[in-house]
Amino acid sequence: MKSIKLIPKVNIKKLAKKATKTFAKVYSRIEKKPKKTKVKIKTKSQIRALKKQKEIKEKQKEIKEKQKKKEKAIKLQLIKERNYEKKRIKDEEIKIKNKELKLKEEELKLKVAEQKLKEQAEHRLQEQDQRRKDEERRLREEAQRIRDEERRSREAAEQRLRDEQQRIRDEFQRRRDEEQRKRDEEEKKKIEAEQKIKNEERRIKEEEEKRKNEIEELRFKEWEKKYDEDRKRSDEEEFLKEEELRQKEEERRQKMLSEEKKPNKIN
Repeated sequence: MKSIKLIPKVNIKKLAKKATKTFAKVYSRIEKKPKKTKVKIKTKSQIRALKKQKEIKEKQKEIKEKQKKKEKAIKLQLIKERNYEKKRIKDEEIKIKNKELKLKEEELKLKVAEQKLKEQAEHRLQEQDQRRKDEERRLREEAQRIRDEERRSREAAEQRLRDEQQRIRDEFQRRRDEEQRKRDEEEKKKIEAEQKIKNEERRIKEEEEKRKNEIEELRFKEWEKKYDEDRKRSDEEEFLKEEELRQKEEERRQKMLSEEKKPNKIN
């Protein structure tokens, strides 16, 4: 009877290498993300935004370290399962060889029995021959049962391996989806922080423009007030000059009248 070896259809080593390459691609994408430009700190909101950016970087670093640990744990688990599968297959092969040895011993016993039966009486030959046939049938059935058990064991082992592979793929997909969700949240937070910075800069610019307009308006009012005061002072000076001229004119007229009256008095 030929020995039957159980060979798994899926190469666990290749699967581990594939998982390693996939994780490496994920890490390279994280590392290739564009670095944020430094913003000159002017306000408290900008300081808070920089702190948030620093927290995001630290969180990304923590996620990367956790991912490396998980990858290492998966590799160790795959190696452990591969070694366990090899040991189980080897044990199965040893069991099969032991059973084959037992069958060969049984066959040898049958041959000895047949030799003894030939030396015995003719009337017992048929009986012994029948027993031999029964025993051979039993051995064939036992061999068939062993083959069936081996086939079922092999199929069960392959099914377990397929289930484990599917579980690993599902776990990897779940982690990749979780990482994508975290990246989306971080990108959203980044955009919100940048928008807050832009809004704060726009508010500061509007306040500066408002202050500038207020200063211009104040200057205009001061100039207008000064202009009114200068004009009022000029009008007052003009009025005083006119009043002075009027008084001089009146004095001249009075003087002339007084001079005209003097001759009349003499006459």
